[in-house]
Amino acid sequence: MSNESIRIRMTYAKLGNLRFIGHLDLQRLFERALRRTNLPLRYTQGFSPHMRINLASALPLGFVGQAEQMDFWLDQEIPLNEISSRLRTSLPAELFLKDLQVIDNQLPSLQASLLSSEYEILLPADINPQTLKDQIGTLLAQDTLPVQRRKKTVDLKNLILDWQLLSESQMTILRISMKSSPLENGRPDEFLELLGIDPADCLVTRTKLIFEEE
Repeated sequence: MSNESIRIRMTYAKLGNLRFIGHLDLQRLFERALRRTNLPLRYTQGFSPHMRINLASALPLGFVGQAEQMDFWLDQEIPLNEISSRLRTSLPAELFLKDLQVIDNQLPSLQASLLSSEYEILLPADINPQTLKDQIGTLLAQDTLPVQRRKKTVDLKNLILDWQLLSESQMTILRISMKSSPLENGRPDEFLELLGIDPADCLVTRTKLIFEEE
């Protein structure tokens, strides 16, 4: 076994019914899929070794992800087109491989370097765009937007970086950018609830993850 592992960064989409599986189940799904590839996967050392994989910020249950990222490690160099081919035959259809890159092992983890996330929210058909725009403006004019998380109060206003409301083909779409650092993580479903909109009535897609090196 080589002492130097090869770090692979995978960009993928999480679609369809897979939006209803949680972060830990997603990690187990990836582990099973990677084993099926028969790639020379890197495992941790010690009494109970486990596969070295590292997912970016957990995607909330029910959200679609169009540009999710995960790192995994190999014990030897394999051409990226070979890795891609094996992954495409091992992953379920609703986990769509979009890109693979070899990443320097010295770079920080995905979680440590994540700054923000961008979301696109397809709103219910009965939403009036102008009324909602006025409502958002009134809401964000408040000094704070407190929400409760696990008996802790979080100010959602400090986590909202930008927003835009669009009307396209009789659809109303809210685009919102929120902080996603290890210490501050904005959730668009909480913002929808403050607007009186049930997140279950919306399709929320995380369209981009923004990292420090970008």
